[in-house]
Amino acid sequence: MRILLIFPQLNNLVFFGVYEPLVMEIFSAIAKEEGCEVELVDLRVDPHGCERLARRGFRPDLIGLTTHGFAEVPIVNRCAARCKELWPSTPVVIGGGQATVTPELFDQKHIDQIVRGPGERVWRDLCRDGIATGACRIVEDPNPPRVYSYPLPDRGITAKYRKHYKTNIPHHTGRPWGRKGRTGFTLLTQGCPFRCSFCVIWPANLGMYRKRPIAEIVAELKSMEEDYIYLGDDNTFADAKYAGELADAIRAAGIRKEISSYCRADHICKHPELLQKWYDIGLRYLVIGVEAVDTRKLAEFNKKTDQEQNVTALKTLREIGIFAIPHILITQDMTAVEFDQIYRFIEENRFEYPVTIPLTPLPGTLDHARYKAEGRIVTDDLAYYTFMYNVIEPKVGLREFDRLYDRLIFRTWSWRRFLRGGCGELSLVGFVKWWFFVRALIYQLRWKRRGIYRAAEERMQARAGLAEASNVHASHAPIDCR
Repeated sequence: MRILLIFPQLNNLVFFGVYEPLVMEIFSAIAKEEGCEVELVDLRVDPHGCERLARRGFRPDLIGLTTHGFAEVPIVNRCAARCKELWPSTPVVIGGGQATVTPELFDQKHIDQIVRGPGERVWRDLCRDGIATGACRIVEDPNPPRVYSYPLPDRGITAKYRKHYKTNIPHHTGRPWGRKGRTGFTLLTQGCPFRCSFCVIWPANLGMYRKRPIAEIVAELKSMEEDYIYLGDDNTFADAKYAGELADAIRAAGIRKEISSYCRADHICKHPELLQKWYDIGLRYLVIGVEAVDTRKLAEFNKKTDQEQNVTALKTLREIGIFAIPHILITQDMTAVEFDQIYRFIEENRFEYPVTIPLTPLPGTLDHARYKAEGRIVTDDLAYYTFMYNVIEPKVGLREFDRLYDRLIFRTWSWRRFLRGGCGELSLVGFVKWWFFVRALIYQLRWKRRGIYRAAEERMQARAGLAEASNVHASHAPIDCR
């Protein structure tokens, strides 16, 4: 079989870099084990790759598409439609997190099969047996393996694109990592054992948390030529025993990489020795899900952490020497005072790369179900679900919320914070880069927010119309004079 794998474009600005399409490298390796011929198009860096292949006469027997998130659904739908224009008789299969939680959002007239949940075994069967075109079918592995295992990713398939896979985070000296900043990307685990209300990760993995065999990870890391590796796990250190054994195995193999990953605050507090061990083998940057700066909000998120743990975790990372990249959710019930509290938290902790994003209730999350039931979702336009826009009716009003959010971003990336030492060890070059980036970002957001404001006004007019109709109906109701 001839297989075409397509990695779609993102509907978002790229903050920290463009990473290799690991899932497609994995699926290419599986397909080649089954004797298939594979081509890959990464639309992020090669937007006309499919058309180029068609002009060359390439005719695939199967097309595989992955999905990123809610905001990319229209992109995937357009890509599937374009594939059917170029190759009308070729079946199109999609999978990924968003296909798992909301398969109904995809344009099924151009898609032959949607795979929900872990799909490595389903994909292997497709590579062996093929698939017929016809009415779209939604399938899933009835008994997905509890161990997350896959062959060595086929990085040869991305050789033509690898110069584009690099991080945007400079080392604190201002120098990019080796090989001109090129970045490797891999996974150690899949899913998450926690159930945060805002998070789509655990429903996208059908609630499972799967770990890869340690020997498999070590073999892959040894095969990767990049000096800097991003571990794209949703929760790398959830199993401390496993993470400790993996660190020991990486050290014993003599692997020296600069590593970044993700961790919860409570795991850092419970196992500071584990983070020290990982620092010793190269862990330098750690995304930490702070989420909020008070315990009450953390409880609302079902985060199972508190603010004391946030503070302790950040102190532990500073003592070890790991750069913390905090993620903080800006919720729609916040007041101006609470925006100021978040800024003070950022300045006091001297974060190099703080990330503050509006709470976005993605379909498939508990938050989306709640806000939908309350009637507080302002727009269902998928283009605004990029974690950059506010799509929930805020307490202070839409425009005021956006003003406060913009002010927080400008203060976070201000010369005042940098000159007072509030940006930690961030270099002048790194700061200037981000200073320009966030300003360009905010001005772009302001331009696009107009669509949200129009949707909100239409929603208010519709409510007013319903209320007026209700009043008219009540005024004409028959009067019981008995």
